Amino acid sequence: MTKRRFHRIGVVANLQKDEAVEILRQLVPDLETNGFDVFLDDELKDLLPNKKETTTVGIPPDVDLLAAVGGDGTILRFARMFTDRETPILGIKGGSLGFLTEGRVGDVVDMIKEDRLQIQRRMRIDGAVQSDGKTIHRFNALNEIVIHGAGFSRMVTLHLDIDGKPLRAYSADGMIIATPTGSTAYSLSAGGPLLEPTVQAIVLTPLSPHTLSFRPIVLDKHQRVSIQVTSGPPDIMVTVDGQEGSRLRPGEYLMINRSDKFTRLVVPDDYNFFALLNEKL
Repeated sequence: MTKRRFHRIGVVANLQKDEAVEILRQLVPDLETNGFDVFLDDELKDLLPNKKETTTVGIPPDVDLLAAVGGDGTILRFARMFTDRETPILGIKGGSLGFLTEGRVGDVVDMIKEDRLQIQRRMRIDGAVQSDGKTIHRFNALNEIVIHGAGFSRMVTLHLDIDGKPLRAYSADGMIIATPTGSTAYSLSAGGPLLEPTVQAIVLTPLSPHTLSFRPIVLDKHQRVSIQVTSGPPDIMVTVDGQEGSRLRPGEYLMINRSDKFTRLVVPDDYNFFALLNEKL
């Protein structure tokens, strides 16, 4: 982890969360009072009619910190939007309990002012759907990329290669390819292992496999995964962080490897992943 002092702070939020709106109306004035340069996401400009003249609408590329108010889904959304910038993101809980947001809302401004924060580099993964050697879609995920059937008939048959070497073919409801950060999300609910979030590895977790012999697998960060759909319903999907995706047709490949982009997640100095596990699981 690294430490860094922040001055120019961008503020974003999930406005569908009532609690997030209340937090914003406390957070932004507190930041302004303590001398920070505040930049509001365009969606927030009408929420704070009494904002100071020094508060700017629009987030420039050179902000030091992005304060994201909402749940884990909010972090995933803005981490994807700001992937190219790799702007450090501080998640502030404005929704249900999660693993990516800070719940001590009242202490956030003091933590920033007193430099009681540190940055974790969270690994991301790249995905590409390929057909006849051509790339049709590209994805980038902080949590996971999932292949799954939809509708009434969800079973798919997948052929799995690691670094060009065949692992096996199997039938299941799908496959989760997760990062260490994503190991506490969908992969965990499907029976996958928990990984400390700052390690670098790739987790393969089958969804309801039709054989008991196929268990979750942890791969080295440098290994490349290739998954081909050999049979299944016509509406097989690839879903990225639960927020975007595309179709995957029989005969097409999903290629996945570690991304050269990272999400810089800001956490308190006293961050303790194992205490979080005890609290939330």
